[in-house]
Amino acid sequence: MATTRHNITLEEEVYKEFCKYAGKKGIKVSTWINIKMKEFIEEEKMIEEIRKKCS
Repeated sequence: MATTRHNITLEEEVYKEFCKYAGKKGIKVSTWINIKMKEFIEEEKMIEEIRKKCS
C-alpha cells in the first residue's frame, strides 16, 4: 500500500492532549487519523446504501 504525506492543521491543545494519552499506548497521530478516516468512509458507504434501498 502506498502512502502520501499531507499537512494538517490541529488545535494545539487537542494535539498536546492526544500525544499525552496516545503516546502511552504507542499510537501515532498518522495511524489514528488513518483508522478514523477508514471508519468514516465505511459509515458513509453504509449510509449511501441505505439511501439507495429506501428510494
